[in-house]
Amino acid sequence: MGRDDFKVRLQPQEVANQKNPSHKNSAKVFIHPTTFAQGGFTTAHLCNVETETARWEAVAWPAPDKNVANNIVSISRALQKLASLELGQMAKVTPGNGPVPDAGVVIMKETTVEPIPLPASEQTRWQYHLESRLEVAEYILPGISFDEIVLNGSRRSFVVISVNNRNDIVAKYAPGSTVVEFFNDETKTTGGKLEVESVPGMQRQINELNEFFSDFDVEFEGYTTPTYSCGIVIHGSHGTGKSMLLDHIAATNWGRVIRLGYGDKSSTVQSHFKTALEQRSPTIILIDDITKLIGKDQSNRQVVVEAIGEGLDALASKARQQNTRPNVLVVATCLDFLNDIPHALQRPGRFEEHIALPVPDAKGRKEIIRFHKPTFSEDVFDQYISDLGDRTHAYTGADLRKVLYRATKSWRKRVGSPSKSHPLIWDDVAKGLQEVRPTAMHDINLKPPTVRWSDIGGYEEVKVSLQRVLRHPTGPRARMSKPPKGVLLYGPPGCSKTMTAQAMATESDFNFFAVKGGELLNMYVGETERSIRNLFKRAREASPSIIFFDEFDSIAGSRSGPGGGTSGGVQALTTLLTEMDGFERIGEVFVLAATNKPELLDSALRRPGRFDELIYVPLPDTKAREAIFISKAKELGFPDDGSVDVAQLAKEAEGYSGAEIARICDKAFWDAGDEGETLPAMEVLLAAIRKTPKLVTQDMLDHYSEWRENFRS
Repeated sequence: MGRDDFKVRLQPQEVANQKNPSHKNSAKVFIHPTTFAQGGFTTAHLCNVETETARWEAVAWPAPDKNVANNIVSISRALQKLASLELGQMAKVTPGNGPVPDAGVVIMKETTVEPIPLPASEQTRWQYHLESRLEVAEYILPGISFDEIVLNGSRRSFVVISVNNRNDIVAKYAPGSTVVEFFNDETKTTGGKLEVESVPGMQRQINELNEFFSDFDVEFEGYTTPTYSCGIVIHGSHGTGKSMLLDHIAATNWGRVIRLGYGDKSSTVQSHFKTALEQRSPTIILIDDITKLIGKDQSNRQVVVEAIGEGLDALASKARQQNTRPNVLVVATCLDFLNDIPHALQRPGRFEEHIALPVPDAKGRKEIIRFHKPTFSEDVFDQYISDLGDRTHAYTGADLRKVLYRATKSWRKRVGSPSKSHPLIWDDVAKGLQEVRPTAMHDINLKPPTVRWSDIGGYEEVKVSLQRVLRHPTGPRARMSKPPKGVLLYGPPGCSKTMTAQAMATESDFNFFAVKGGELLNMYVGETERSIRNLFKRAREASPSIIFFDEFDSIAGSRSGPGGGTSGGVQALTTLLTEMDGFERIGEVFVLAATNKPELLDSALRRPGRFDELIYVPLPDTKAREAIFISKAKELGFPDDGSVDVAQLAKEAEGYSGAEIARICDKAFWDAGDEGETLPAMEVLLAAIRKTPKLVTQDMLDHYSEWRENFRS
């Protein structure tokens, strides 16, 4: 008997409770702790259970009872049945390929004795309820059953028959991604048509995908220029539906499904491609998140890339020979095609085709929400869907499902036993929105500090100019009315340009991306351009949004100026201009930039469609200076007894920037403390003004006027 051979027995809790086993452990194989460590197992990672006739996946777990013999493993009744194991039988248990994957589509079949057909209106409730049971189980294994579940007075039983379109794997429940679908006896197992049916929120992408599929099983026409590649990549941000789409492709039943993923060796890849090419029956090879297979951190990355490339080349070669694609489809997914797919795999005949799944727009979001059939009252059903779709900018399909899931949990908590007489209300939806943030924005601070126009004293001309850019400056439905793509704020340092940008974002209720130009610069070749592209990509996904570039001259400096001709500076500016020129839907992404040194900006920014609006932010006027003194007096605790003459202070501080006035107040506060608070606050403030030199000269102000004239000429 080898070191990997074990005697099988039932888990103790299953012996004690045979009728309703704890599904928390149904997918686990408990192994003696010593054997577990010596055998190279990892807790909560995959392991393989093999007999002479079959091989199954399970979850490796150290046994809590150390008194069990080293050569005994404990399994659940569900796993015993799935693998056709007899108690006491010997089985080989070995470490698997990495962590347990997330579950996508879980097919469940009703096993109720003489069941009453499940009404369509009740299916969604049962799906949500079964998903909550799977969440408790955590690990999902084909064969686990839920017997005599009671919901809305109905008692039914169900069994899991497949996970991710396979009946020999284990997967982990993933909130928002794991979906229960019901099996019906009419479902085919083989020989289906290679065509994906309509998917809410992505009809255009489905049409493109089906157009690619239509070239399989048919001869290339003589007058066409065929694409011999059998591979296609589906890419998009987290939660846009890539894995779900793979499940839909697998569910076409066009052919045998092979999934490649984390830990697969180059020999495994070669074997699957070779077998698929030699077989007459169709084969679908799916690679979900190809970076797990060929990521830069994988030691065997290069050989696996070569294996995939050679496999695709062999398929393309056969397509040329027989003038039709062979019955082998290869579909991979990733976040970004250009960054994640190696150039070696982008060659002709390999992954030539790729389809981007965008974050859904308002129409797509409403389609997705309607598809999930939320249990709203009929009289508000359409209104709730419309309002929720309008309010969920940047939410992916998975995010929307999470919102509805959280809303349903709130509903259950509120009413106890959900029923038609107690539908979901908007408070439940609001709870879901509060708990679920858009996936694409998890690492981004979308909202600026809350600054209102009323918080900025003076600057009326600047405020009016910016407010004109937005038709409705407040409210979630704010939209731009034929706005410029970009507005440049320029003027002396310390004059509230950043604060003005924050107020614009707050009042418009747009998502806000704020970066300092220098933060995007990177010494490594290509990284600055990548950062700029990613910034605009995230902004488009979160639209309507504002990108605010502070210290804009650091990345948009003139290519003919000092230091501007460096390769990195030229590439950064070129990427920035390309992104601004590439906006397809005006009004969704707005660029706001600020600089103290406009003369350093490249002349290419003058072109129409880039920075069409120039707004000069001058030194604070009298009203603005008064507002700054009032704000700082409150902040620092100066006496509010009328002894501080704000009007006189504002007059004395003419020619100072806002930042300089703030520093004057801070200096006066500390000077008053040093004098034991014996000097009147007004006297200390006036003294601080007189001691502080003005940093903005008349020559600097004249220079801004001259630059504006030259920029527009």
